[in-house]
Amino acid sequence: GDQGIGDFTTLAALSEGAAAEGAAILAINPLHALFPAQRGRASPYHPSDRRFLDPIYLDLATLDDGLAPSSATAAWAALSVRPDVDYQAVWSLKRAVLEQRFADFDAACRNHPNSPSALAFAAFQAEVGAGLQRFATFEAIAERHPGQPWRQWPQALRDALSPAVANFATAHAPRVRFHLYLQFLAERQLAAAAASGNSAGLSLGLLRDLAVGAAPDGAEAWAGADLLAHGASIGAPPDPFSADGQIWGLPPPNPLAMASEGFAGFAALLAANMRQAGGLRIDHVMGLSRLFWVPEGAKAADGAYVAYPFRHLLGQLTLASRRAGCLIVGEDLGTVPEGFRDTLAKADILSYRVLLLEREGLGFKPPAAYPALALASVSTHDLPTVAGWREGADIAEQAQLGLLANPADAMARREAERQALGDAVRQEGIVSMETSTAAHAYVARSPAALMLVQADDLDGTTKAVNLPGTDTERPNWRRKLAAPVPGLLQTPRAQAILQALREIRPPDAVRPAGTPAGPSR
Repeated sequence: GDQGIGDFTTLAALSEGAAAEGAAILAINPLHALFPAQRGRASPYHPSDRRFLDPIYLDLATLDDGLAPSSATAAWAALSVRPDVDYQAVWSLKRAVLEQRFADFDAACRNHPNSPSALAFAAFQAEVGAGLQRFATFEAIAERHPGQPWRQWPQALRDALSPAVANFATAHAPRVRFHLYLQFLAERQLAAAAASGNSAGLSLGLLRDLAVGAAPDGAEAWAGADLLAHGASIGAPPDPFSADGQIWGLPPPNPLAMASEGFAGFAALLAANMRQAGGLRIDHVMGLSRLFWVPEGAKAADGAYVAYPFRHLLGQLTLASRRAGCLIVGEDLGTVPEGFRDTLAKADILSYRVLLLEREGLGFKPPAAYPALALASVSTHDLPTVAGWREGADIAEQAQLGLLANPADAMARREAERQALGDAVRQEGIVSMETSTAAHAYVARSPAALMLVQADDLDGTTKAVNLPGTDTERPNWRRKLAAPVPGLLQTPRAQAILQALREIRPPDAVRPAGTPAGPSR
C-alpha cells in the first residue's frame, strides 16, 4: 500500500507496533525535502531544505475520498515488490494524483474561503511563516528551470528577496500554492503518525534527525545564501574511519553571518525539526563548536577547522528544546574536541554511543563504561548491520567496488574483532544467544538512558542501507527490508532481540516522570 517506499501511514503503523513491543521512542532518518525533479538524489543527509518535509512520504489513500485512480493501481503494486525503492517512479505516480487533488482543493478553497479546510490551510501558512512561502516559490521556479542549479537561473531570480522573485510568485501563484499544499498535507500526516504512536503508548514519541547541512543547489541555500560560506564544503579530516578524510558537498554556515542576525535562522531550523517530535538527533553535533572546511577543489586533508560560537549555539539549542519539550541527542562520533562531551552533558544533551565504535584497541568497552546520559545502539546507518558485520559482507562489498587495498587483511581483522566481541559478551555472562541478540543484550546492560535497535537488525539483513564514500556505485538509501511492517516486529529473529531487551530494560522503566504505571504498556 505504500509503493514500497514507506509513507507516513507506514510510520504510524510502525509506531504503534513498536509501542506494543514496549518501546518508548522511534527514531527515523531525516524527512527533509529533497529534489522532486532529481529523485536519484536519495540521501536524506544531502537535502534541498532541512526546514520542510519531503512530500514523497504522503499516503494518497488518506486524502479526500481515499481512492487512487484505478489506472495507477497495477503500477503501484509493481513498485511495492521491487527489491529497491524507485524514487522517480514512485514520485511520478504520486505527483499525478496530487496535482488533481490540489486542483479540487484549490477550487474548493476559493469557492468556500471560510470552510474548515481553507481556514486550516491559511492557518498553517501563517504559523510556519515567510520561510514556507520562499520554499514554495523556490520549488515553483525550479520547475521552470529543470535540472539547473539556482546559481544558473536568471540573475534576478538568484536572490530570494529580490523584487523579481516576488513578481514571479505573484505571476505563478497557483504553482506556489501547490507546493504550499504539499507541505500542508505532509505536516498533517506526520502529526497523525506521531499521535498514533503516542496514543499506543510510545511515551517519548518520534526521534527526528537533523542533517548537518543542505545541498548548495537547494532551496535552503538559495533562501539563506547570505548566511553561508561559499567556495568551501563541510567535511572531516583523515581518521581511522576514512583514511583520506571526507568532503560532504555541503556549504558551511558563516559563523559571523549567523551572529549578525542573532542566530534567528538557526533557531527557526531547530523549531522546524522539533515539530511532531519528542526528541531530535543533531547530526555531527560538533558543528556547534567547529566545522572542518575544505576549499573547493582541494583534498580533504587540505582542510582546516573553523570555530563557531559554541556558547550561543548551545544556548539556542537548549532554549528550543525547552520550548518544544524535546530531548536532544548529539551525534558525537568521529573527532571530538577535548571537553566537548562534558559541556554537552552539563546541558543534559545525550551522547551517541555505538557498540561497533566503542572500542579499547581491538576489544570492546564493557557496558558499564557507557555514560548514563546517552543513547546507545549496536550499529548505525553508516556501519554494517550486525549480520553483515558478522559475515564480513561490508568488506566483501568494499572489495568488489575497489575501495579496499587489502581485503584479506581486513577480513582477518574482522575475524579478530568477532572473537573479541564474543569474549566481551561472555564476560558479561551472556550465553546461549544468537550473535545479534547477544550484541543487543550487551548494549542493553549499559546505563545509557535510551537504547535503539535498528530495523535492519530486526530484519536480519546483511546489506547496509548506506556505504560511506559511495554514491552511484551502489543503491544507497534504496534497499528495502524483507519483512513488511508491522510483521517486521513479529519474526522469530526480531522477537528474540526484543524479548532480550524487555527483560533487561523493562518497558515501565522508561516512563517519563509522573506517568502512572499500569498495564497499558
